Amino acid sequence: MPDRRLRLFLSLPLLVAMLGCGDASEPRVEAPAVAEAPPFPARPDLLLITIDTLRADHLSAWGYERETSPNLDRLAAEGVQFEEAQVQWPKTGPSFTSMMTATYPKDNGIVRHVGIPVPCAYRMLAEELSALGYQTRAVVANGAVGREFFFDQGFDDYVETWKVEEEYEGRNWRNRRKRDPNRAERVTDLALLSARQLDRERPYFLWVHYLDPHAPYSPPGDFADLFQGDEYFDPSQRIEIDPTKARREIGAIGKKDVVDHEDRLAFYVARYDAEIRYTDAEVERLLEGLRAEGLADNRVTVVTADHGESLGEHNYYFSHGRLPFQTCLRVPLLFHWPGVLEARRDAAPVELIDLAPTLLALAGKELPGGRWAQGASLVPRLRAGGDRDAPEEPHLSFSEAGYGQNRRWLHVVRDERFKLVYAPLDRDQIWIGGVGKEFVLFDLEEDPGETRDVAAEHPEVFDRLKRALWSWYRAPAFPVATEEATCGDDRVIDQETEKQLRALGYL
Repeated sequence: MPDRRLRLFLSLPLLVAMLGCGDASEPRVEAPAVAEAPPFPARPDLLLITIDTLRADHLSAWGYERETSPNLDRLAAEGVQFEEAQVQWPKTGPSFTSMMTATYPKDNGIVRHVGIPVPCAYRMLAEELSALGYQTRAVVANGAVGREFFFDQGFDDYVETWKVEEEYEGRNWRNRRKRDPNRAERVTDLALLSARQLDRERPYFLWVHYLDPHAPYSPPGDFADLFQGDEYFDPSQRIEIDPTKARREIGAIGKKDVVDHEDRLAFYVARYDAEIRYTDAEVERLLEGLRAEGLADNRVTVVTADHGESLGEHNYYFSHGRLPFQTCLRVPLLFHWPGVLEARRDAAPVELIDLAPTLLALAGKELPGGRWAQGASLVPRLRAGGDRDAPEEPHLSFSEAGYGQNRRWLHVVRDERFKLVYAPLDRDQIWIGGVGKEFVLFDLEEDPGETRDVAAEHPEVFDRLKRALWSWYRAPAFPVATEEATCGDDRVIDQETEKQLRALGYL
């Protein structure tokens, strides 16, 4: 088959010039070293559950008032819960590229949702695990991580739910009620079918990606009205409906997202929460099914998300990706390993590029300095007392957001308390107090809603984070071949994937 060639994207010189501060000799920001501790059991099975569009602050375990996630709450209570995990770009394609390659979007070039495949020169998590002798299987329900974009690299089997024939493995979907092929129920069924094909004598890596609660928020059956009119339902806040808007936009919602002319914000939030509750139930069914198959004896279960969702905050409705607020950047991250991990909560910032190095370290790969690609293993922080052994240096997390296709990017650095946002090309993107801003400093402790710029009140924090952002962005790109890289066959978006991407508003 003909070769496909991909150009690798490098850092923007323009950004370096516009940041315009910092000593050229400043070192790159590195994760702090931590003391060694006794190793964990060798070569555990690895289950990665990712839930599309799941913001952390709508889970009970992260402080939400509604009981949206009883099963995830149990996992969090029994494992290690990272309270401040942050994605590197709040869109599915860029986020998973960073997650699976442990590289930043500014370096791997995936700054657009669909249309740019994962660069072949970057090793994927599944490729590394396969080289370690792991079986690798995936079931995914979002076309943005389809085979067309080379997310299947390293997987023995890669199931795309929207492409699976209606009739398979002796089960006839036509005899059941009409179903969305990407529903969480079907994802669970397909994941269990895939898991039954595993060799019990070898460790496995299974990635299961649920599309719910991605918009449009349409929880099935009894879940649909689960939270409508409950004690947390506030009917007073109304939203603008603009029939001329074909896509979700700032300031209004388009006709395609409206349910029966409903303009109460609480109605849509309740449906979003009900989608979470439905997916939470399916996650539990998946775990029970794997347990029944004998696939849970020595298994690390990780639950996280590709990004969150804006539900009207900052006048941004039912979408994600354009603005770098915590509603879209902050996601859940928990590790569950019964009998091995002690239950604890970690409140320091975490980057999702650290996930792959962590799983590789648990699988037995030697990581010089605890790092793989640009990520750092979280294994020291999984150990009880890991944080107490760490030096006093602050944990930093870096993210980006915006419309990648026209380079209207925004850049973020945060520590345990403060967050700096930089809008280099368009000050109109971030409005605080009716004023467009180039730099904005938020105090996440005092102002979690990110409504007030406190740069003037904390000039030393502003300068420190600005230097850190400069040091991070001007660092050399992750060292891969800068020549055009060759990897396999040409791939085009097929009709099934195009249909799904259009339904999700991606095309």
